[in-house]
Amino acid sequence: MENTEINDMETPSYMIAVFMGALVAGLLLAVLGTANNYLIISSEPTGSPFSAAQGLGIIICFLGGIGGILANRSYAKDNNLTYPIGKGALIGLLTGIFAVIVSTVLTLFWNYVIDPGLTQAVYDWGVANIEATGASEDVIEQQIALLGEPGSVTSLLFGIGFSLVGIGIINTISGLIGAKIFASED
Repeated sequence: MENTEINDMETPSYMIAVFMGALVAGLLLAVLGTANNYLIISSEPTGSPFSAAQGLGIIICFLGGIGGILANRSYAKDNNLTYPIGKGALIGLLTGIFAVIVSTVLTLFWNYVIDPGLTQAVYDWGVANIEATGASEDVIEQQIALLGEPGSVTSLLFGIGFSLVGIGIINTISGLIGAKIFASED
């Protein structure tokens, strides 16, 4: 079956594909992110600015980019379409935004309903890790102030903003790749 390129007036909506990709990516981010938090608090604070558990968090972030690829695959294959990679980037970006929303809702549910102590435990681990650096009291106080209060609106908004930027960029790139693979005429 041959892919068809159609104009914008006839183009089916890509939002269903975006929501499906976002659901998969958001669920993946929430589950793996929560598991990573348990890994962090089960490790001993070493004072190191980088640990294996924190490195795993970076890998989880990149895995969240699967949403942009899945959304583009679904949109291109389900509708038998070809389209420019710029549209794939838009689909990826929207998928990333909705994935952050899904992930945030699931994570908040876990942190406030299922395990209300997790956020405080991660914060306490961060404080213990900063104290383990052996830095002066002034430096330790400054670094602890940067952590923010656990569960505060400011910390939540900072986390959401950081996630929107990071996951948005990663899914925009994966959307470009997905469009090139699944919606390209070549």
